[in-house]
Amino acid sequence: MSECRNCGERNVHGLGAVGKLAPFFLKRVVGLELADPKSPSPIKRWLRRIAGIPGSPLRRMTSQFAFAELEICSRCSFIQTQRPFHDDDIMRLYRDYRSPSYNQERIRYEPSYAAIASRVGHDSAEVEHRTEALEAFLGRSIASRQLNTILDYGGSDGRFIPKVPARKFVFEVSDVQPISGVTRIAEESSLKRYSIVLLAHVIEHVPHPLELVRKVAAYVEPGGFLYIETPQEIADEDRVGLENGTRRFDVNIHEHINSYCPSAVHHLVQSAGLRVVGIESSLVDVGWAKAVHVRALGQKEPSE
Repeated sequence: MSECRNCGERNVHGLGAVGKLAPFFLKRVVGLELADPKSPSPIKRWLRRIAGIPGSPLRRMTSQFAFAELEICSRCSFIQTQRPFHDDDIMRLYRDYRSPSYNQERIRYEPSYAAIASRVGHDSAEVEHRTEALEAFLGRSIASRQLNTILDYGGSDGRFIPKVPARKFVFEVSDVQPISGVTRIAEESSLKRYSIVLLAHVIEHVPHPLELVRKVAAYVEPGGFLYIETPQEIADEDRVGLENGTRRFDVNIHEHINSYCPSAVHHLVQSAGLRVVGIESSLVDVGWAKAVHVRALGQKEPSE
């Protein structure tokens, strides 16, 4: 039996081939591209050319997708691919993440992405509403005086770090320059221990989230905190229906290869050896979309 890569339990069962791989993901990660075989018939070749034009009425009739086998954990409700993607393969997806070359190639496969490409991760509403929600959540869970140092792990330029009086750092391997007041750390070997480490919108992207969270938790000082934030893209009732067989629908695999809910995040924090201080989910307006975000706060034992 497979192991849940989120909580570590061997309590998963198959959902079938319902993981729909986005064409851009399929190309970059798997190195495959779906295409119709060449036809000797000029009429068929003409129809396929028409179907390939964005907005063509024939496009939906001839669309093709590859599907992966998915599994769900009966303990934590985490949904994963049956076969994990290799780290090196996933890194090909992010080698130029959200740069002009990334956006250009993705738009070629997903023309509708052109409308939001420049706004994803940068829209002023996304920055404002995500940081406001984070600050409110932390304010209900811990006192700001407990936070002397903050590390945003994989946090780009640090724009989502909460506005609290603390020294702020971001661990980022790309060359993006941090915003004012944030110090970039480029080498993981240079990381120390921090009052709180933020792991926001990361765990849905990685093949082995429990391994990652355990590693990142090592950068939390004794008595300190680990904050996790991730989207919930499948409603609880739909997830239950998918598990018990009363619902069957395609689960999109694009940038996100893991599907989370509050239960899955709760068990992830616990399985990493942290005490769950608080957990919540809410609808957030990120400017270019509205999405449910799950937030959780784990605390390390003071004696560690």
